[in-house]
Amino acid sequence: MGNQTILDPSNTSFMNLFINGVLQPHANYTVEKGKLKLNTVDTPIKGAPIILQMFII
Repeated sequence: MGNQTILDPSNTSFMNLFINGVLQPHANYTVEKGKLKLNTVDTPIKGAPIILQMFII
């Protein structure tokens, strides 16, 4: 599946977070190097795919 490291967001151009195929507003999450933190009250359902796209242009 390739590299699955959460990069330092200061080194990326932009990012998108999808939970269960739904694009999340940036206010719903915080990213640090190696960490993804959800800022929501609800947790994703068990088994829901979580995809963090990080782009370097």
